[in-house]
Amino acid sequence: MELSFLTTIILFLSHVSYGICLIAFRQQWVGVKGKLACNNKPLEGAVVRLWDKNLVGPDILLGETKSDVNGVYEAIGGLQSVFPLNVHLRISHECDDRMIPCMRTVDLNVPSKYVSRGPELETWLDAGQMNMAFRYPDETRVCN
Repeated sequence: MELSFLTTIILFLSHVSYGICLIAFRQQWVGVKGKLACNNKPLEGAVVRLWDKNLVGPDILLGETKSDVNGVYEAIGGLQSVFPLNVHLRISHECDDRMIPCMRTVDLNVPSKYVSRGPELETWLDAGQMNMAFRYPDETRVCN
């Protein structure tokens, strides 16, 4: 009798701890959409990436896409994590590049209110139209 009671307690505790793990490691999603231009023309082929920037350890790529012939992109990505995501939108392009090696790259912070916790993306960040001919203050060059 004592053995079956002990078995019941162990099974109960294992189910409770499994439920706690499911809650702790919940899926997080982020989605950003917009349109890219180069001066007065759509910017096709720009690489749009969503990154989780970590304080410790390497950054994690959440999702990647390219802008289409109209300059339109929709980037979505997700990750299971206990900690909140620190999402950055990184756009690499060759607008007004004048044959300089590597791609011009802009890194923009995505507000945390656009990170959804749960089984699916809840809210898209609409970044609107961005003219990449503009030189951003923290712009860098990235070679792939």
